[in-house]
Amino acid sequence: MEDIINFFHKIGELKKIKRAGWVLKKVPNPESVAEHSFRSAVMSLILAEKLGLDKNKCVKMALMHDIAEILSGDITPHDKISDKEKHEKEKKAIKKLTKYLDKNEVLKLWGEYEERKTKEAILVYEMDKIEMLLQAYEYEQEHKGKDINLDEFWSYVKKRIKLPHAKKMYDILAKKRTK
Repeated sequence: MEDIINFFHKIGELKKIKRAGWVLKKVPNPESVAEHSFRSAVMSLILAEKLGLDKNKCVKMALMHDIAEILSGDITPHDKISDKEKHEKEKKAIKKLTKYLDKNEVLKLWGEYEERKTKEAILVYEMDKIEMLLQAYEYEQEHKGKDINLDEFWSYVKKRIKLPHAKKMYDILAKKRTK
């Protein structure tokens, strides 16, 4: 049981890790990785149910997809690290974090998310991106008139989403953004 408590302490560190993309853009008081993961999980739950997917799997995957960042950090495209290197760093971190747990499920969920070959993994990946976009929109509204340019987040997400529901969400947010 002590190993589980130690794991819970480590997971709590996600509440202190600020999302690196927002920090790079000098967004005041940026969200933490934990805050991002929470909303991604709720979004995945709602859409999984709407699409008839395994909602429990989607929620678990959304909650676990960023835990490696406790050790690997929140790696962004600005870090100039290849996808393969990022994957290996995160895989090593997941294994280290879960060494005293029954890590099979955590590793399986994380691996499935990384591969994006199942409908659930694709949904969670795209909700992760839409959550980031929703946060960008909220920061833009909150800091109107300040020197914060988040355009790159919009183009980044637009290139990565394919699901009709995700595209619809993107379009709605983009339309709200131009008003």
